[in-house]
Amino acid sequence: MLNDIIHQMEPSERFQYAQLLGHLATVDNTVSKAEMAFFEQRLGATLLSPERKEQLRKQLNKKINLEKHLQTMHPRSIKLALRDIALMTMADREIDESERAVLKMVAKAAGLTEKHVDALLQWTVKGFHWMQEGYNALDI
Repeated sequence: MLNDIIHQMEPSERFQYAQLLGHLATVDNTVSKAEMAFFEQRLGATLLSPERKEQLRKQLNKKINLEKHLQTMHPRSIKLALRDIALMTMADREIDESERAVLKMVAKAAGLTEKHVDALLQWTVKGFHWMQEGYNALDI
């Protein structure tokens, strides 16, 4: 596993972070296998209890008031969530307008701009290429 700092957040922040990821996963009313795999991976990084993780899974199809949700989060947590929802949007190799709108709204709540969103999306593309190099090295 790559080094991450999600586990350093308070449990309530980790839960809100995961709720935000869940919101993005379902914002286009479909959850691809790749998006679900990514959600589960990041859910593991939260180190939340099995009960809390199950609660998050059950909430996946419930809409949240994104604006209110973001107002209750710390800027650092919002930025980490933005990083991971940028990755999640690219998991199925396409970003629809509803996903892009969420990215912009989350960035704004963190004090960031659309340029930051674009930079994150470019970073995710580089990351996918990096992962592919590993598969290529293994002839997969």
